[in-house]
Amino acid sequence: MDAVFRIGVQWLHVTAGVLWIGGGFYTILVQLPALLASPPAARGAVMPNLVPRQLNYIFRVAELTILTGLLNLFASGRAQELTRLDTRWSWAILAGIILAVGVYAMTRATIARWAMRLIEIGPRAASGDTAAAAEMPQLGERIRRFGYIQISVGALILLAMVTARFS
Repeated sequence: MDAVFRIGVQWLHVTAGVLWIGGGFYTILVQLPALLASPPAARGAVMPNLVPRQLNYIFRVAELTILTGLLNLFASGRAQELTRLDTRWSWAILAGIILAVGVYAMTRATIARWAMRLIEIGPRAASGDTAAAAEMPQLGERIRRFGYIQISVGALILLAMVTARFS
């Protein structure tokens, strides 16, 4: 039964991680450019429905990834190695934890605020407010730049997890 639990936790962890990073790719490479290419009136109508769902999705799969990663420490029976930091595995896992929690916290602090600002100014931009219309692409660019940072950190996390797996 322990093996089934360990495999299940690992499967959930990897699946959630793929959904987290994949969701970031989709948002940055498909969704955001499509929204910003749309007329302001269309954006203003869609964004209040889309953005909160997207944020909820990203945050839940990020939380599931982090939670199952921590569970995986105990399911694998290797959690005590983190107290010593004397193996490549322990350093890789510690780096993965720090990077994952860091990017999650930074996303909550920045992307969520910028995305909610897009929702706030969307109707004003749609009704002809030039200042709001000018601010939207700036916010989109901030989100895009941070998204690339998030994807890069995701690649580093993936490298750390592969290193841990083969250690």
